[in-house]
Amino acid sequence: MDNNNPVHESANATPVFHLGITMAGAASAGCYTAGAMDYLFEILNLWEEAKQGKLPPGWENIEPYIPQHKVMIDAMGGTSAGGMTTVMSAIYALKGKVKPVSQPDTTLAPKDNVLYDSWVLMGEREGKPSLMERVFDTADLQQSGKLESLLNSDFIDAICDDAFTDDKTDKKPLPFVSNDLELVLSHTMLRSIPLTMDFGTPLSRRQRTSETPTYSSREHFTVSHFKRDYDAANPAHANKYLPLDPYGAGAAAMKLATIATGAFPVGLRFREFFANELSAAYLQQTANSITFDRLSGQSSLPAPQIKWPDNFPNPYKFVSIDGGAVNNEPFGEVMSILKNRYGNPMEDGYYKYGMVMIDPFPDWPGGKTYNQPADLFGVVPAIIGTLWDQSKVKRAEMLDAYSTDYCRGQLYPLKWQTRADKERYPIACGAAMAFSGFLDVDFRKHDFFLGRNNARNFYRALFCLEYHRDEINPANNIIHPIHKDWTPEMVKLFGRVIGDKTYLPVVPDLYYLKNKLDGKPNDPYQYDFPQKPKYDPAKLVVLSPDMTKRVEKMLELTLAKAAPRVASAMDKLVTSKRDGNWWKRFTQKLGNKVLHLVFILVKRRVARRIAGKAIAWVLDSLDKQDLLKK
Repeated sequence: MDNNNPVHESANATPVFHLGITMAGAASAGCYTAGAMDYLFEILNLWEEAKQGKLPPGWENIEPYIPQHKVMIDAMGGTSAGGMTTVMSAIYALKGKVKPVSQPDTTLAPKDNVLYDSWVLMGEREGKPSLMERVFDTADLQQSGKLESLLNSDFIDAICDDAFTDDKTDKKPLPFVSNDLELVLSHTMLRSIPLTMDFGTPLSRRQRTSETPTYSSREHFTVSHFKRDYDAANPAHANKYLPLDPYGAGAAAMKLATIATGAFPVGLRFREFFANELSAAYLQQTANSITFDRLSGQSSLPAPQIKWPDNFPNPYKFVSIDGGAVNNEPFGEVMSILKNRYGNPMEDGYYKYGMVMIDPFPDWPGGKTYNQPADLFGVVPAIIGTLWDQSKVKRAEMLDAYSTDYCRGQLYPLKWQTRADKERYPIACGAAMAFSGFLDVDFRKHDFFLGRNNARNFYRALFCLEYHRDEINPANNIIHPIHKDWTPEMVKLFGRVIGDKTYLPVVPDLYYLKNKLDGKPNDPYQYDFPQKPKYDPAKLVVLSPDMTKRVEKMLELTLAKAAPRVASAMDKLVTSKRDGNWWKRFTQKLGNKVLHLVFILVKRRVARRIAGKAIAWVLDSLDKQDLLKK
């Protein structure tokens, strides 16, 4: 849909619930989000096949109780690792090859599942270098001659190349993914887009003969907005969308956007956008939409257009880093797509859409403890955090959340041993600034299956709508259209009763139904990995030479970058004071040579010390989260 008119469905049509999914930034814990999506795709596909009579052997007893409404995924959006998983999910859905990974194993064998293979295996294979060996490899530094990131990020390109490989010619996209599916990926631009306001008076505007000052702010946030039914000949699509086509003409831009949204600052390599990926016209249109909270155009007011200067650069080259730097959970952008298509409440008062946010590292009430700065040494570091936090304030999203009551839920890491015993650190990839997943494939396996287990419990018991049928006074009914044809038996089988209220799931899990009919328990405390893996510190210590070698090379490149500037400054200093003194010039050059020799002699020692400090920090972080073998 490309206009501002909400979609109205026929009263006799099969009720459809339209779903938007937001995937927050996660660093190495993207495997958790991947597991959650794997389970969602599995139960949606099982349900669709069951409605067509394609039941597994022995499942005939569930047939009378299969809900007939439909859940359609219309929009997905994400940042950083969540943005990468957003694209992997779309590739999975468009290939139409559902191969859930429902049981953990101890091998590194690929599962032909882009979510698992990309996020759990990460290119690791039996007999091949481990992921940690690859992130400490110096090939990237040798080839580029530049220091672009602390870790070798080539593994990300390799994973992305594998994910975008077209290995299936008879693709039949999954039926629960919209024909006009939209994806939104967040980017933080190190080159800003200027947004200006003219404060001139009517008279000053008439008398202008040259440029005049303006009030200006700067937008560092942009998105890559992909649309499945993109049509280059459609004026409504021009400069507003990009083609959601991972195997066609738009593949290069889509691949770059996927990698760029996960370019974690400093740790992983930043990415460069040029003319062929995001045009100046596209960036202008997107900035206009973001500024006025109209990513998809829905508004009761006419959409204003920012007046761009005639000298707006084209192409608009820029460097992109992790989208989470300014927008770690782009749920407002995802919701705007649904609101544009379907308006606010339906005619009968019920929302026909909702949203799920998957966040491996959710915010908790209260946040960090506030410490009052006592002097400038306390104030200066706090300024950085203040500016960063302020840049991520979501005013429009808060207004929407407080003034509307559409169905929404958050899926996050949770591990209950019993109803009263919750694990303090349920996720394994959260240590070392959320990079601990790179250390060990077992951490990533644990979190992938934790994502699946949490998704199972979430869709069965939490992502639900209230249901109340009053046979005597139907005016008291609370029945969402998707539940209007449910029989009392279905309500009893699927319903969750809390106090005097009954809740029914939006996404029915037929595994849950089958277990109920067979008298088997649906244990919400059942986990595929009952215990978190423990990391052997010796595995990291063994990598100390590789880490030292990389730090050495980084020090060399740092010196090579800094030396000419230092030499130039010294030369200017000596020149200004030499007064024909050749001895000063000679000693200055000799000093440069001596300094360079000293660097060569001490760099290994410095690199070892840095590597040792890094190893100690990582192991301490693992120990604090009970992930270390004692």
